[in-house]
Amino acid sequence: MDGVKVLVHASDEFTEAGVKAMLGAGEQFRLLMDTRAGTPDVVLVVVDGVVGSSTFAFLRQFQGTGVPSAPRAVIVADRFRAEDLLVAVECGVMALLARNEIKEGTLASAVLAVSRGAALMPHRLQGILLDQLTQLRFQVLAPAGLTLFGFETRERDVLQLIAEGYQTDEIAKKLTYSEGTVKNVLYGLMNRLRLNTRSQAVAYAMRVGLI
Repeated sequence: MDGVKVLVHASDEFTEAGVKAMLGAGEQFRLLMDTRAGTPDVVLVVVDGVVGSSTFAFLRQFQGTGVPSAPRAVIVADRFRAEDLLVAVECGVMALLARNEIKEGTLASAVLAVSRGAALMPHRLQGILLDQLTQLRFQVLAPAGLTLFGFETRERDVLQLIAEGYQTDEIAKKLTYSEGTVKNVLYGLMNRLRLNTRSQAVAYAMRVGLI
């Protein structure tokens, strides 16, 4: 069985070599020299000092490759600015680790956990991130009729009523839309997500936690 494919990116070759040595001791990882060897499962970035725009620019290249499942990212740094949290999430960062807290085995455990879907960051930053998401929702998305899931609020409302068993004419009355509007909302959603039936649309919305 292949190990977790990890691409290491560090500010200097000595740090990169040290990090690779820490990970290479176990058989659970397959270290990639570059992306030509395959798409990594986890990108591990080690930063000297504070995380800056160059780190995010490096990570963004993996988000725009058209790969169905973009690599998860782990950042190890001396400092991380709270105002960059949403940018980090946008770049696929799942873990933020302090360099001075990295000990034998902790880095490997963190990378393995992230490869399995875990998220790791200091409790202080977790609270700040949730506050920022709340502000984003109420100050930016809600006024534009959008949700955190990328759906329009009316799409969510239509799907919710379909899930409750209402027909098109009943949904139109409840939401004070025309039947044509309800059909257009549903068609636009299904076309965008490449879904074929209402049942598939409802199942998708439930799977991502929209309804």
